[in-house]
Amino acid sequence: MTGPEDGIPNPRKADLLKLRGDLAKEVDDLARALKAPAEDIGGDKVWVGKNARAWHRELAGRHRRLGQQVGTLLPLLDAAIRGEPEKVSAAEARSYRAGA
Repeated sequence: MTGPEDGIPNPRKADLLKLRGDLAKEVDDLARALKAPAEDIGGDKVWVGKNARAWHRELAGRHRRLGQQVGTLLPLLDAAIRGEPEKVSAAEARSYRAGA
């Protein structure tokens, strides 16, 4: 009988590693996505007044939450990658690819 150690490279793990690499390249951009608009509105450069301050608070809050959420993505992917075996059976690989 053969086990996963005798199998083929795990395609799910390979996909997760690729996703992690792609995401790592984008994390900084995603975390900063709303920074400039929030600063522009809050700095009275593009809009002033009561409504501008309300929009600034809303946008600054969204920017903060987006940064927090993006910061959790890489650790989640790292945990998923650690949970994947290096090798799987050919049947498991086919099943994964069929569902992908």
